[in-house]
Amino acid sequence: MAADRVHIARSGQEIGQFTVQEIPSLIASGQLIETDFFWRPGMTAWKPVYELVNTQKVWKLPFPRPEEKSANLWDQLLSRESKQTMLALLWDKLTAAQQECQLTVADIEQINQATQSNLYRRCAKELEEWYLLMVQAYLEDHLFTPQEKINLNNLMYSLGLKQERAYEIQKDVFLEYYKKAFQAILNGPGEFTEKRENIRTLAQSIPLPSTVMDPLNTIIWGEILMQEIKFLGETFDGELIISPEGVKQYNQVALDLDLHLANYPAVQTAFNRAQKYYKLLKGELTPIECDLQLGSETCYWMQPVNLLQVKRTVVRRNYGGFSSSIKIFGSLRYRVGSYDVQRETKDQLTKIDSGTAIFTDQRVIFNGEFKNLNFKLNKVLDIKEYNNGIEIGKDSGGDVFFNFDHGAGDATVLLKRLVREAKN
Repeated sequence: MAADRVHIARSGQEIGQFTVQEIPSLIASGQLIETDFFWRPGMTAWKPVYELVNTQKVWKLPFPRPEEKSANLWDQLLSRESKQTMLALLWDKLTAAQQECQLTVADIEQINQATQSNLYRRCAKELEEWYLLMVQAYLEDHLFTPQEKINLNNLMYSLGLKQERAYEIQKDVFLEYYKKAFQAILNGPGEFTEKRENIRTLAQSIPLPSTVMDPLNTIIWGEILMQEIKFLGETFDGELIISPEGVKQYNQVALDLDLHLANYPAVQTAFNRAQKYYKLLKGELTPIECDLQLGSETCYWMQPVNLLQVKRTVVRRNYGGFSSSIKIFGSLRYRVGSYDVQRETKDQLTKIDSGTAIFTDQRVIFNGEFKNLNFKLNKVLDIKEYNNGIEIGKDSGGDVFFNFDHGAGDATVLLKRLVREAKN
C-alpha cells in the first residue's frame, strides 16, 4: 500500500482507501461526508476526515519566544547578556530557519558572540525542555511522519544534545505513542500480513535504539499472542484450553505475523498447557495399568507420593519478664518474678506415610507402607494445585495432600474431570 493512501470508515465500517490528494474533491462531491473518519499506518486513533483537507502544517515553535531581560549584576560583572536574551536569539533563528529545526554551527556561534556566553552550557536545562515540547507537538496529531523524524534529528543537533541524552528525553513519550499506534494497527482493518508490515514500518519510524525497542516488542507481541490464545480457546473447569481447530488457527496467526513461539517461552508454555489440558478435560482418556485389583474400575493416574494431612499440635509458651527460683529446703523451692504459661494450638501439614496414589473413574486411592485410604469421587469438594502436589478437599474425614515432584497440574486437571463425570 502506498504511503499516501488512507483508510476511510463510515459508521464503524471501512468504505475504501484513497490518496490524500483525492480527499478534498471527494468531500466536495459529497462522496465523503464530515462524519467519516480516516486512518493510516502509524496513527494511534481514527480522526475526522475533514482534517485531511488542510494537512500542510504551518511551521510554528511549540513554545513562546522568551521575554528578553536586561543583564543582572552578575551578568554585568561577567560582561555577558542574560540567559533569556540568549534563548530569545535562539528562538528567532529557529523561526527564521530555511529548513525546519536546522541551524548551523555559525548560527550558534553568532549567538555566543552576541551574548558573550556559551549557549549549550548555560541553557542546557531549557534546551532539553524545548526538545521535549517539540516531541510532544509532533505527536499531537497521532502520527509521526518521516519528515518530522528528520526535523527532530535536526533539532537535536541544533540544540546541542547528545544522541543518548535525546533518546532519554523522548523515550517515555515515544514508547506511549508506539504502544497506542501498535494497538490501533492491530485492531484496525486489513489482513494480518498487512498489519505485520505496518507494525514493522511503525517500529522503524520510532527514534529509539534497539536496546529499548527490542525488549518492548517482545513484551507487546507476547501479550498479543496470549490474547490470541484466550480468544481462540476457552475456560473450562477453571483452566484455559484450546481445541485442535483453535491450535490450527493460532498457528496460522503466528505464521501471518511472522512470529516464532520459541522466542516467547512463557507464551509457548501456556500454549502447550492449553493444548494438553484440552485433551485431559475433553479428549478421550487413556487407561493405564495398575498393580491393584480394581474390578470394574478403570485406572487413569498412578504416582509415588507422600501422604500429608493437617495435624493440630499444642505448644506451651512462656510469657513475662525475669523469673527465678530460690531453694528453701531440700527439693522445696520458691519461685519469684513474673511468669505465665499459655497453650497455643497450631495446624500444620504433617507427613503421614509414603506410597502410591491412584485415580480411577470411581475413587481416589492411597496405598501406603503403613496406611491405606480411599474415598469416592463424589465425596470430593475441591481440588487445589500446588507446585509440589495437590490438595483434595472432601466432605468428611479431613482434607488430603499428595506431595510429589512433577505433574501436579496434569493430576489436578485429570481429577477435576473424573470428579465432574462421576457426579453427573
